[in-house]
Amino acid sequence: MTNRTRDPPRLARVVHVAQGEVEVRPEPTVKDHNRRGGHGRATVLVLAGTLTIMAGAVVSPAIPGIRAAFADTADVDLLARMITSAHALAIVLFSPFAGAFSERIGRKRALVTGMLAFAVGGSSGFYLPDLVSILAGRVVLGIGVSLIMTNSVAMIADLYDGTERQRLLGRQTAAGAFGGVLLLVGGGALAGLGWRTVFLVYLLGAALVVPALTRLPETRPGTADAGPAPDGPAAGGRRGLPAGVAAALTAMFLGQVAFYSVPVQVPFLVEDHFHAGSVASGAVIAVQTLTTGLVSLRFAAVRRLAGEHGLVATAFGCIGAGYLVLWLAPHVAVLALGTLVMGAGLGVLMPTLNSWVLDEAPPEVRSRYAGFLTTALFLGQFLAPLVTQPMVRGLGIQPMFGVIAVGALLVAAGYLAGGRGRAARSGPAGERRAAHRDAPAAQSPAGEGPDAPAAGPGHAARRAG
Repeated sequence: MTNRTRDPPRLARVVHVAQGEVEVRPEPTVKDHNRRGGHGRATVLVLAGTLTIMAGAVVSPAIPGIRAAFADTADVDLLARMITSAHALAIVLFSPFAGAFSERIGRKRALVTGMLAFAVGGSSGFYLPDLVSILAGRVVLGIGVSLIMTNSVAMIADLYDGTERQRLLGRQTAAGAFGGVLLLVGGGALAGLGWRTVFLVYLLGAALVVPALTRLPETRPGTADAGPAPDGPAAGGRRGLPAGVAAALTAMFLGQVAFYSVPVQVPFLVEDHFHAGSVASGAVIAVQTLTTGLVSLRFAAVRRLAGEHGLVATAFGCIGAGYLVLWLAPHVAVLALGTLVMGAGLGVLMPTLNSWVLDEAPPEVRSRYAGFLTTALFLGQFLAPLVTQPMVRGLGIQPMFGVIAVGALLVAAGYLAGGRGRAARSGPAGERRAAHRDAPAAQSPAGEGPDAPAAGPGHAARRAG
């Protein structure tokens, strides 16, 4: 079983000399100094993750107004719709390089740079004069999102271990889900005040810059504790991706193709087949989103129930079961039941994949691997309509849901078999290493909340002293 990589050597310092005895302790790392930021550090990282949900959702209600405002522009129908997708293509193209950029300048600087790009590029629709320049601003927004996603996740891994890391990854997913529901409502309200007003919401990225600068420490590759040392080939010397990372990236891509088929196709099914309005389709999608948030809040507890392969298999099993319900649903209310089951699967899948990549990635390239995960996420969302629309034309929407259900269940079976094979190869020693890695972090002293870091080796030495 592949484990995380060895920490880089830590500098030693002499801390006590008395009666000829010299006590030497490691030089403090980022985690040893983690309390200096006080409360709010975890909040900044969680909120940074929610910015990425805003990228496309908040502007969608303004598209009709944008099309009307630039009616004289050639290809206005296409260009107006591209406002909701141009940033996604930029994320797919830039994210593989965002990690390397972050490792060069430091994760905190890269995160703040992403927040500023998010604010400038996202708000450009409020003041730029034409559609083409607004689309250019959306590309800048996409670059900002890739930097934010890559580094908010990597910094959670740098600063937290064990149960606290899992809890924060779950909270980040939950905050994004709940924020998505609010933005669907709030974006429509703002669009009623004028289509340009919607773009001011992106200035929230700039509002997080000061908290990020004051609360977050600079973390560079190799400065944070990484936990148990690896003894496998994934320890940075091998050029290929570790098998666990490749499995997580594949699951992210397939999961997003499945997930994004709901907001793309369900509105047409609800309105054309069940003859219900947009409120009903919005409610069906909101059930999925809210369920994802509620389940992901309990990720730290869920994580203790199974390994990564088992959790991914469970998630795709829920997604497949949900799509079976969508396929056979005779009424809109039954559609909501299907999206509820799917939402539970996504609430397990997203934090599991983030945690899996962070556990497998060598500390010095965490940002790079997080960038790959971001690419897989948005590539799946970008390709979802291209994958499903041909099936809709040939079969219809509900039969297409049946095809996705079968595919998701096959993926679940594949990951379940992969987990069993990996357990058989690793044997008892691998199981002991997995148990050590997944054990809850050391209990924090009284008075420390979820912002408190896991205790590092230096902290343990001080407490023992």
